[in-house]
Amino acid sequence: MSVFVAEILGRGIVAFDAATEDDARALLSDEALRRDLHVFQNQGRCLWDGVAQINLRGALPKEAEIWHASRATAGQSSEPRGDEDWRIFLLPVVDPSRFDNDDDDDDNDGD
Repeated sequence: MSVFVAEILGRGIVAFDAATEDDARALLSDEALRRDLHVFQNQGRCLWDGVAQINLRGALPKEAEIWHASRATAGQSSEPRGDEDWRIFLLPVVDPSRFDNDDDDDDNDGD
């Protein structure tokens, strides 16, 4: 297995493993991954605008190290995951869809 990176507009966004480059390209077509890239945000901006090209490349040494460390930590803290894909974002991300109902609480403040 090799570690690959999805890169958007020159930024390494997400690292994952695949047996071959063709397998890695197929993973870039995964609807769940594309949804995450479109919804998740970094510094208030979506990771992917739905239009920009998503490029595939081999992970840089530091990116591969981050991926391997994350995978090893997950393996120690939970049951084995078998053949499940392991992806990690290479930059801090927020899923704003998890906070959709926060506005309801603000309506009653100060009453």
